[in-house]
Amino acid sequence: MSVFAIDFETFYDRGYSLKKMDAWSYVHHPKFDAYLMSIYGDDFQWVGHPKDFQCWEKLEGALLLAHNAAFDSLVFKRLQEQKIIPPIQPGGWRCTASMAVYLQAPRNLKGACKELLGIEVDKTQRSKACGQTTGDLFKDNAMTDYALEDARLCFLLWEKHHHLWPRDEQVLATLTFEWGQQGIHVDFQTLEKCIQTLEKQRFDAVQLLPWVDDFNEDTPLSHRQLALECRKAGIPAPASLAMDSPLCEQWEEKYGDEYPWVNAMRIFRRTNMLLSRFYTVRNRVVPVSQASSLPCSESAPSSSSKQRKTAAGRFPYGMKYFGAVPGRWSGDAGFNVQNMPRGELFGADLRKCFIPSDLSYCESAFGGDKRSDPTGERQRCVFVISDLSQIEPRILAWLIDDHEFLSLVQDGVDVYEAHARATMGYSDAEPLKEKDPEMRSLAKARVLGLGYGCGPKKFMTVAKNLGGIELSFAEAKQTVADFRAKNPKISRLWNRLDRDFKRSAGGDYSIELPSGRCLNYFDVHKTPRGYFAARTVRGGRERSVYGGLLCENLVQATARDLFAEHLLEIHRSGIGRIVFHVHDEVIVEVPKEQAEGAKKQILKIMQTTPEWLSGCPVDAEAGIFNRYTK
Repeated sequence: MSVFAIDFETFYDRGYSLKKMDAWSYVHHPKFDAYLMSIYGDDFQWVGHPKDFQCWEKLEGALLLAHNAAFDSLVFKRLQEQKIIPPIQPGGWRCTASMAVYLQAPRNLKGACKELLGIEVDKTQRSKACGQTTGDLFKDNAMTDYALEDARLCFLLWEKHHHLWPRDEQVLATLTFEWGQQGIHVDFQTLEKCIQTLEKQRFDAVQLLPWVDDFNEDTPLSHRQLALECRKAGIPAPASLAMDSPLCEQWEEKYGDEYPWVNAMRIFRRTNMLLSRFYTVRNRVVPVSQASSLPCSESAPSSSSKQRKTAAGRFPYGMKYFGAVPGRWSGDAGFNVQNMPRGELFGADLRKCFIPSDLSYCESAFGGDKRSDPTGERQRCVFVISDLSQIEPRILAWLIDDHEFLSLVQDGVDVYEAHARATMGYSDAEPLKEKDPEMRSLAKARVLGLGYGCGPKKFMTVAKNLGGIELSFAEAKQTVADFRAKNPKISRLWNRLDRDFKRSAGGDYSIELPSGRCLNYFDVHKTPRGYFAARTVRGGRERSVYGGLLCENLVQATARDLFAEHLLEIHRSGIGRIVFHVHDEVIVEVPKEQAEGAKKQILKIMQTTPEWLSGCPVDAEAGIFNRYTK
């Protein structure tokens, strides 16, 4: 397969740029102008306006490289819609930015070239292009030279390092942006109803704030205005507005009924934050008239020859491959699908706004003719949602050879009950969840909160958030001490990692994961303040590193690699279309009549333990839903 690096330069100004909007909105904006395209290969290079390129046949079936393929592939497809690029089909896309972060180098081209190629890149020419018209940009060769150099550097990065990037990871990186480009179907009615509910509550809250006439002009959250109103009323101003502040709670108990200002400010703040997410979805939803063909070079076997289309009511989203230290994905483009509010808040549930599409869209994923029910209506798809069950505690126990815990879990005992039986003295024949829910809540907080070296002060918050348990500092301190005493293998793992890390001072430290991937920590050193630090990104900022954090990275990276294998297997099986995924949970769209069979297949995949994790009791849950839920 031929390989070419491709790079597009597009118009931008202060108000119209990728810093201000998502990529889909950017390429469909009236100002969109891809005025320059550069192509670089082993024996071919070209730069100029895309309409002037005469060798499109070279790109047919070729592997296209870009240092932000999520964007460049979208530009490519948009230019095909505009008839500037003919309807050719590349053999696939690879993102050298994704390759760079896999190798723990900076994501941006300048940083990646410096760390992986030892080349300093000057990006000032791109900055000069802000607001410039095509005519202004081509007064000399500076811009064309700059564009061709970007393509050359992208090609060089690939040539020098792609052998270090496993094939499956390459596919995952491409699927990450293709899934986002295909988007999630949105229920407009539910979305609008939620927005109206939140706007009303925000409006009602503002009416209770005497210093606000127009919240767009005034300052509803002004502490100074609150203090002035309290002074007028002859009462003290609250010392803090924090939700967990005892002083604020006392103020609310004493004055809140007569002066509901603090609660109104809280409602305004929270509803305003929620509304910003709902508005983002509404503003970015792709309407019918703008539905566009999008690339899917890593298609499942059943749809490899079909172009997918973003159907009416689809919300394109962004997600970063290797967005965090362990290699996990993270949110992108101003909306984090990995961190949507859970459940109903103020009468609105964002997750329930996302629904499966009908078969007019799904047919591209499953093949066959469009199908209708006897009434002539489109058949809808459903979501099969599956997630790994308490995977991190299972992996941590496997890493330390905690045979007693693993044996209980292998026999079907709940993870938190297994911990209670192994370390908290629970021995009743009845399930812990039924016998002693409070002990189970504490066991859950211990399992999820103390495995990575959490101290007493932090555990007080963890216990409250995870188990609804109020602990004094003394109680938290005793719980932490008890956990460490009864789980010596975990403490020894922290200590071993911490010792080995510190011994690496003056060099780099590496942890080989069970999957074979390595976590690297660069430039290990002792700081003037006495703690040890390293860089998790080549040339990046230093961060404090200790045994508990290394253990957390090890466990989460292992869980990530397991989940990544499952994602690929689900995709390649052709069971359904992966819509998105959240941490250890995958959301798959399947035809309704195939849902039960698809659920069984997906669950079987998610419960599979790979050879490199042999002996770890991997488990998962799955359900069929008409809306996204957790």
